Amino acid sequence: MTSFGFWEPIVIVCFINLILVSGLYVNALSGILQLCTAAIAGIGGYAAAVLAVNFGWPFVPSLAVAAVAGAGVGAVLALLTARMALFVLKLTTLAFGEAVVVLVYNIDYLGGANSFTGIPLRTDLVAAASGAMLAILVAWAVDRSTIGFAARAVRDDPIAAGSVGISVRRIRVMTFTVGAAIIGLGGALQAHYLLVVSPHELGFFTSLSFIIFLIIGGTQTLRGPLLATILLTAIPEALRFAGEYRLILYGFIVVMVVLMRPEGMVTRKRPGGGRPLTGVPAGLASSRR
Repeated sequence: MTSFGFWEPIVIVCFINLILVSGLYVNALSGILQLCTAAIAGIGGYAAAVLAVNFGWPFVPSLAVAAVAGAGVGAVLALLTARMALFVLKLTTLAFGEAVVVLVYNIDYLGGANSFTGIPLRTDLVAAASGAMLAILVAWAVDRSTIGFAARAVRDDPIAAGSVGISVRRIRVMTFTVGAAIIGLGGALQAHYLLVVSPHELGFFTSLSFIIFLIIGGTQTLRGPLLATILLTAIPEALRFAGEYRLILYGFIVVMVVLMRPEGMVTRKRPGGGRPLTGVPAGLASSRR
């Protein structure tokens, strides 16, 4: 029987992934599927690492600064991209992430290509679980608030939302800022667990993992991405019996879920407990009953 010592690092990584996915979900509430999650997390990680290593800051204040740094980056990005078409917006966030990678590579103070090291180990199971609980509570509160309802209206039809008095720009700035703050917190906890912040991990391919978690779980509810994150973090370890074929099996599972549940693992119910919001027209849905 596998000891908890084997699973503890996996559980901690899972908690950190839950934080990052919670932030990405809040971003996506208003239709902004940004492609720079790893870069925002890296900014939070660098902020916390520099404060801890070079200035001797305690753990909790450095986490707070990391969250503020993430929120600041998110607010600036949202303001710059508020009037862009969604496709151009996504490309802009992708370009921002890659620009951060290039920038960090050339800053010796941050370790450059050799990464920033010497970070004290402060993230344990309790800290990771506490951070995940806080991030999920914040994301849940936003999701259930009037901001969350307005954000979903903006995501579904920005023109209709604007016609009833919802400020599309303000909602997108708010959701992007809150989501980026959560991501910055997750990046700081990750830095204090891995003990290194590397520019290699700030690019798009790292962000793609969290986008997969979000899409497979479903963008309509918070439960979906959280469930997908837990499963897709644990499955590669559970498939170790397959040896070199485990990643092939992992990819097969992901593809099958996408084919069988294209709207995501968990969908939102219609008000009043009707059918899930799967994109099926109401008339067609009623005719199938």
